[in-house]
Amino acid sequence: MVLGESLIDARGESHAMAGLLGLVTSFAQRRLHLGYRRARLLAPMGGFAAGAMLNGHEFHYATILAQPDSPLAAVTDAEGKAVASTGSHRGRVTGGFFHLIAQACAT
Repeated sequence: MVLGESLIDARGESHAMAGLLGLVTSFAQRRLHLGYRRARLLAPMGGFAAGAMLNGHEFHYATILAQPDSPLAAVTDAEGKAVASTGSHRGRVTGGFFHLIAQACAT
């Protein structure tokens, strides 16, 4: 969130963030996003190449209002259903709500 354009607090007031990504998030309408995730990177991130499969989890209450940058990953939940929290990338800057557990094993 801090890498994004702005964050809207519980009172609906907007606060400027770093602006390195176009992401706008809000706590004005809290919604729980929780669960295990599998992500296939669409761009390199943190020593992992594009195409790497990663296992992790997501836990946050923020709602994404705008995510204009390219998606960082194709993300699915534990049942294989696509989720909207794909993360973002703009050049070398990446960010998302995905908390890495481990690189997925090849099957």
